[in-house]
Amino acid sequence: MSQAASRSTPPAQAPLLTPVVFEAVAGAAASPLPPVRIFLGTEPAQHRAERVFFHSLKKVRDPARRYEVYRMTRLPGFAQGRWRTGFTNFRFAIPDLAGRHGRAIYNDVDEIYLADPAPLFDLPMGEAGYLALTPADTAVMLLDCARMAEVWTLERAQRLGKKTLLELAAEKPGLWAPLPAQWHARDMEYQPGFTACLHYTALNQQPWHPAPEQYSYHPHPLGELWRDLERDADAAGYEIFCAAAPSPAFAGAAARLAAAPRWQLPADVAALAGRPGSVATVGPLDTSPLDGLDVTAFAIDALGDTKADLVAAAHLEQCPADDLPWLIDALFAAAGTAVYLAVAPVAAEQPADTEAWWRARLRTAARRHPGRIWRLDVLDAAGQRTHGWQAGEACRASPTIWRLHGKHAGDNAQIDAFADAVGWPSRLHRLRFSPLSRLPGWLKGASRLGLVGSEPPLGPWPDLVIAAGRRSASVARWIVRQSGGRTRTVLLGRPRAPLSAFDLVVTTPQYGLPVRSNVLHLPAPLALPATADDAMLESWRARWAVLPRPWIGLLVGGDRAPYYLDADAARRLAAAARALAAQHGGSVLATTGPRTTPAAAEALFAALGESAFRHRYVPGQADNPYPALLALADQFIVTGDSASMLGEAAGTGKPLAVFEPPRRRTAAKRLLHWLERHLGLIERGAGSRGTARQQNRLGRCYDGLLAAGIISRDRDLTALRQTLGLVTLPAGPTPPLLDPHLLARAQRAAADRVRELLTAEHPIS
Repeated sequence: MSQAASRSTPPAQAPLLTPVVFEAVAGAAASPLPPVRIFLGTEPAQHRAERVFFHSLKKVRDPARRYEVYRMTRLPGFAQGRWRTGFTNFRFAIPDLAGRHGRAIYNDVDEIYLADPAPLFDLPMGEAGYLALTPADTAVMLLDCARMAEVWTLERAQRLGKKTLLELAAEKPGLWAPLPAQWHARDMEYQPGFTACLHYTALNQQPWHPAPEQYSYHPHPLGELWRDLERDADAAGYEIFCAAAPSPAFAGAAARLAAAPRWQLPADVAALAGRPGSVATVGPLDTSPLDGLDVTAFAIDALGDTKADLVAAAHLEQCPADDLPWLIDALFAAAGTAVYLAVAPVAAEQPADTEAWWRARLRTAARRHPGRIWRLDVLDAAGQRTHGWQAGEACRASPTIWRLHGKHAGDNAQIDAFADAVGWPSRLHRLRFSPLSRLPGWLKGASRLGLVGSEPPLGPWPDLVIAAGRRSASVARWIVRQSGGRTRTVLLGRPRAPLSAFDLVVTTPQYGLPVRSNVLHLPAPLALPATADDAMLESWRARWAVLPRPWIGLLVGGDRAPYYLDADAARRLAAAARALAAQHGGSVLATTGPRTTPAAAEALFAALGESAFRHRYVPGQADNPYPALLALADQFIVTGDSASMLGEAAGTGKPLAVFEPPRRRTAAKRLLHWLERHLGLIERGAGSRGTARQQNRLGRCYDGLLAAGIISRDRDLTALRQTLGLVTLPAGPTPPLLDPHLLARAQRAAADRVRELLTAEHPIS
């Protein structure tokens, strides 16, 4: 045994942890099996990840069994100086925390369950003390607490480093045994239908962005799985603690509220209730400015029985941070018209110790309870108001929205699709540009430089502008300036200008933009669905009936930097499609696109063979089979140059494979790509754990240049394919990773975000 472990130190007393319990669901026959015990390593900065972890468990657990989740956070007595996270060594204290008996699962907080963990808890362990992927990768473990108490104790966990603690376990042969791979998939080890526990290990890609001061975040290829769980939790109002089961620390909240200094409601708050109006108050409030209104004070634990036009609360920062989400939601549920809060974030526990946290929670609650106005007054440590925010005033029944069409049909189609998803009437402006419009966005700024004209003319200024591409980006910024800052802007794709210049940038993986608070990453481009009516479908079904099934839809793009499709590539594409059709005894249904060159189309059609349908794209052609192909084909091959085609084919949910076209980069782009790879800005090598190394300082600086619009990366459709979960030929078509319903939910969330722009909080003096 190592010298560090043999020191004589009095045993530490394990703190009492009160579990969050999922009881057997009412009506289910209670399982005779022991409770599933899970110890979760977490910290306040991971509050979003923690909530989604619990929600994922709640969705997949056995309803007949009891689950106990022990939150290991803020444990006393640990020297955390060199830990990467705030819970690194807590896992080694589990044997003592669990009473040195029975089994326990350990999970890091940056994981989600995709299947019930009860089978993991019940796994045969033989003589092993713990199961993990490797002896050193302990982010998911199944422990025999009695056996592991011989090696890992609370006192050692508090005193020793992680490396030493792992060495102590390695000294005992047979103590470790391998964990089945489905219980710990790290990032892209994920396999649909197989993976039961997914671990988001890449710290600069974690979808909940827990440490913006340390990382410049990028989207995780599997981030949509996590975000969809969070959207589901938001819609259901799920919180780890609730009024019926508050946190253990909630018992003293009422006394702390009573002891807080009394806050006088501002006189203008009365207008939020209306007249005659009713007001419910929570906390130490002086309501004398509300003379003439029906005012009733409620205890903090009686919000469920409260109904009033205006609900006002003060000094909720005196409550445990774990309980604030359900308390804020309860305020909105009780309010018929408006919610007022006066809080001092500096006096709150983490993570509620920032103004941004309170605004985010109010937005979440407002989403669940639409139609409420909310106001937040921010107090300093001395209890004095510094400033405030107000949101939710009803926007105009029909806000004025402009669609700025530019040069590219694909960009224009996305603008129209996005406006359609937002659901408000919009006005089309067709912009005409000169070559000056190609100047970089950071040089043009907010200007009409390069704009020749608009049909109809621009003005008077709208409430919202939706644009796409660098040419229209500068014009959109100019419109904002002309409106005095009143117009909101949504930019689709990448602006090649400072991201901060827009209210919202809606982008997709191929552009490689970093995450910012006003940048929304979608898994695939927006597009109006290519729908075919019954008559059209029946017509094409009859025309293709002579061809044997399965029908393999071949969707062909063409030249768009950095990709190109020449005759040689077209012949290779045809050969791959013919081979797939022959393998399955089916037929190829091929259609070209607006960027397919005549030479490529000729080569493709000549090499397809007899059992194939050929269609050459003609602009404006009425008899276009593309919508019918999406609806009727059994599987697809799509060229990897078109993000829109990839997204539309993936949106069908049918098996799909991608043909990788060749790339051609300019000298400047080749140099930039070489530097990106050589400096480790992209494709970072694997570290000791087998996962990609974390972002470094140089990567954060590079992201700053991307966000400022000074550098623009090549379109990289491999990033889009990875997010959608698409295979590349010669692999046979498989269903996309993201099912159509999940893609649709992501796009609806984007439309909701735009609608919120017109009711977003604004500062008040």
